Amino acid sequence: MAQQEIRNIKVSELHLWSENPRDPVDPKSVDFDIIKRAIDENPSDWNLNKLVKEMGRHYDFSEIPTVVYFKKIPVIFDGNRRIAVLKYLQNPKLYSLLTGRLFLNDGPKELRELIEIPCNVCDKDTALTNIERKHINNGSWGTIQREYFLHQHRGQPKSLFLVIDEQTNLISAFPFLNQGFIKDEVLTEKNLKEVGFGLKNKKFVSVYNKKMSKDILEKVKSLVEDKFITTRKNRGQLKQSLIERYPETKGIITSLDEETNANIVSAGFKNIATSLHRTPITFSSDDIFGRKLILKKGSVNNLYSGIIEVYEKFKDKENVLPIIGMSLRLILDVAGRLHYENEGKTISQDDQISKQFIKEAKVALKDILLQKEKNSASLTLDWISDKYSLEAILHKYAHGNIDYSKQAIVQASKIVADILDFYFSKKV
Repeated sequence: MAQQEIRNIKVSELHLWSENPRDPVDPKSVDFDIIKRAIDENPSDWNLNKLVKEMGRHYDFSEIPTVVYFKKIPVIFDGNRRIAVLKYLQNPKLYSLLTGRLFLNDGPKELRELIEIPCNVCDKDTALTNIERKHINNGSWGTIQREYFLHQHRGQPKSLFLVIDEQTNLISAFPFLNQGFIKDEVLTEKNLKEVGFGLKNKKFVSVYNKKMSKDILEKVKSLVEDKFITTRKNRGQLKQSLIERYPETKGIITSLDEETNANIVSAGFKNIATSLHRTPITFSSDDIFGRKLILKKGSVNNLYSGIIEVYEKFKDKENVLPIIGMSLRLILDVAGRLHYENEGKTISQDDQISKQFIKEAKVALKDILLQKEKNSASLTLDWISDKYSLEAILHKYAHGNIDYSKQAIVQASKIVADILDFYFSKKV
């Protein structure tokens, strides 16, 4: 019978699990590496910002960490997110190196002083059984995390879904693809062969060159992102959906068979939040909106002036970034509503206004920005060419589930500025 024992262990002695299916890393990684990656490179899977808000000042002891000892070292098999937050708060050096981004101050005193917590100490097999029951059976993990766990810890062969992500990062970069129906009905062996992709010698391959492979996978991603394929329509009809949505692919798509020459697919996709954090700013100014806007009098100008006033009022800009980030979608909601009222149009749902307005603005600004130089034109052109998803970023800011870095918010604000300048400038 499996042995499980409740034991108090110091937070500083606990080690985060490098093989955590949520975000497996190099086994040699130390806690700092794992926490830094969770904040900087993989915020969508760890979602520490949301956890911090849920925890508040209270650590919920109804869910204690599951711990396995390896050579006298206690490794956390379950509960890594909560312990990561405690380690982050209780280690001044770690907190300083990560610039305190999860908290606007030193964090709750109650959590900083919680230096020892009860843990469920057990053997590895018991821990894995508990994890499987908790995260796989109740669906708290995404499909890719489930596939990784079953392969790495239960000896199952790598699924096609897992191989695709390992070679391309497609599912990890776009979490909306991390669904059971995508694995079972969209990115299936049959569907992929029909559009030129498949498995050969345990490698994900295609009949196309690297550029074409990535282009088609981008289109597959967009079919789901734009809800052309959902759980209610076109599921299981990948080739038909591609040709219907992108008619230009009809003469390009080639099926893959055993005799077809194939190339290993290595097209890499980057997570939106990660690419924003890592992309250097190519302009000198770091002011919100990038320049002073001269807008027509009215609600849009009032809100714009209010955002600038709030930003300039705070000496410590980091503290006001969440407010600025959330305000960017708000100002587009107000601008969109006013624009449609002036056009005599109505949109039934308020939460769709900014989405529709951004979509229309992308079309309207395309030709103009190709002919007109602006200090943020390169950023806006990235947005127009779908290299940057403004809507996705603003949605995350509005719901508080993304790291509020100054660089990322400045980038988003400069595209918002181009939109506002186009529709509400006094010169228009």
